[in-house]
Amino acid sequence: MSSKIQRTLALGQELLNAVRLIKAGMGKLQTLDGGNDFYHLPLLSLASGFERFMKVTLCFRAIEVTGKFPTNKTFPAGRDGHDLNLLLKRVREECFLNEYVDTIPVGQMDFEYLSSSELTSLISVLSDFGQAARYYNFDVIIGRSPQTEDPDAAWQKLETEILLSREDLFREIEENPASQRFDEEINIEVVSRLERFTRALARLYAIGRIGKEAKRHLGYVSIFLHIPDSDLGRRRYPLSGSFF
Repeated sequence: MSSKIQRTLALGQELLNAVRLIKAGMGKLQTLDGGNDFYHLPLLSLASGFERFMKVTLCFRAIEVTGKFPTNKTFPAGRDGHDLNLLLKRVREECFLNEYVDTIPVGQMDFEYLSSSELTSLISVLSDFGQAARYYNFDVIIGRSPQTEDPDAAWQKLETEILLSREDLFREIEENPASQRFDEEINIEVVSRLERFTRALARLYAIGRIGKEAKRHLGYVSIFLHIPDSDLGRRRYPLSGSFF
């Protein structure tokens, strides 16, 4: 098997892995409630899935621009290589082409969403967790200064941000602190934000004009491509991350 074929197959496999990790992560998020607050598992899955999805997308764009596969210099080594904020910045700059953003309304809408505070606050939590926060407790145990905020505090801060943005939910929790709707609505909002993100990335493969090789792999991301706004946060995802 030629090196080019091997690399093409590996690229497709990484995209498939990314999609399955994201689906599994969202499925696990949907199980969180008052009796199950083990969010470390979905955060691990989502951080890895979105890192892979953005890196593969950047690889497809590099192949289109240069005609060659990326080298080991394409992504930084060490902690920076897992920085989702840096990857997201590169996706906005390298993959949202002017001809797409300026002429196709959903292109402009997606570009603006990828720059929005409601997405970046969530991506920052995932990024910190994927880079170092997952080891926060070990840093504390061995007496090393943690490199990130306590992940429990970071997640609670995100939940508070969502709660404060929803006057109806905030009022209900004030009136009935024992309400079970809080966890459900938080999960819906988080999954909705993630779905908008994955849909924006998937559209790059379909109509974003990032390259012929990306278009050949459209089937891998098609599950996210046609999510209507009315369904955001409402779909159920398999815990296994199965592709179908």
